[in-house]
Amino acid sequence: MDTHHHQPPPDQALAERPTDYSDPELKEYTDEQAEDLLETVIHYMPIVLPLAGALQIFMLAFIAVYLA
Repeated sequence: MDTHHHQPPPDQALAERPTDYSDPELKEYTDEQAEDLLETVIHYMPIVLPLAGALQIFMLAFIAVYLA
């Protein structure tokens, strides 16, 4: 087996060099856009999660009444 091109497992590779990227565009996306997208979604979570829960409860009650 040729060990010259052996890659470490993903968890070890990320643990050793978590900020090294082979593609500069990927680094820019990860540093700027990914964090910005996450921050914009976080503000809507207190509204979206209860509404999704209420919709799920309504759907489950509708299924229970329909099957009964």
